Amino acid sequence: MENFIEYSLPYRLTPMDHFKRMGYTIGLMLVGVLAIMYLGVIGILLCAGICYVSYRVFLSFNFEWEYTLLEDEIGFTKIINKERRREFLKASIAKTESYGPIANRPACNCKVRSFLTNQGEEPEYFWITYNAKGEKVCILFQPTPAVLDVFRVKARGKLR
Repeated sequence: MENFIEYSLPYRLTPMDHFKRMGYTIGLMLVGVLAIMYLGVIGILLCAGICYVSYRVFLSFNFEWEYTLLEDEIGFTKIINKERRREFLKASIAKTESYGPIANRPACNCKVRSFLTNQGEEPEYFWITYNAKGEKVCILFQPTPAVLDVFRVKARGKLR
């Protein structure tokens, strides 16, 4: 049985994300203005570089999570501003310790990785597994019904 599922969910900014985005942007712009005031012509060049960095930081808050399922391996990728991709994690469903709705999540002494979108449209699930380095990790994500079907087959008996 060959499985390939790919879908992406846009991330909705929380009020704290908006606050961080504005804080970083205004802070970097302030550094640029101070550079112009105290460094003169060199400060202008430095300010141009700082403005570019500020612009990229502002855009980095506009992203979506992409989930890719190939056979029994799920990859989590962050697509920033619809142009840059950054792969975060790949894990195998065969190594699943447990999974289920996020309300049933057990206490776990492991690293928690959240790939939630704050949308509330898709159901939120936890998945306790091992990453490529062999470390135990708890993944919070929003699977589609097709992905849950693969979990039911490949991780039979591990639903909480």
